[in-house]
Amino acid sequence: MQNVSNDEIIQAVFTADDEAKHRALAILKGEADPSSDFGPQPSDEGPLLMGMGDSAKLLGVSRATLWRMIRDGRLTKVEIYHNAFRLRRSDILALVNERTAGILPAPASLSTTH
Repeated sequence: MQNVSNDEIIQAVFTADDEAKHRALAILKGEADPSSDFGPQPSDEGPLLMGMGDSAKLLGVSRATLWRMIRDGRLTKVEIYHNAFRLRRSDILALVNERTAGILPAPASLSTTH
């Protein structure tokens, strides 16, 4: 295992998104297995259309990042009525599977810096 300097750790903390900080903290406290995939595995069972919050949670990204993915054409929103949108569960799972297979970049590369 390679040694990590304190400066590298501090830099990673300052540049990580909140979700990554929570996952890292859980590992450091011994509450999560570092070799796990950080959370429950996505299941094919569930609603065909998902709300934005649930979709973002399943992808492991913020809602803002989810909207950027829609804007960039990586996901297609379904308008169920005026200004009420859902995403297809199958589209979300396809992105999760692509990311797991290493085809897509991690969510952190999708977000903008503050």
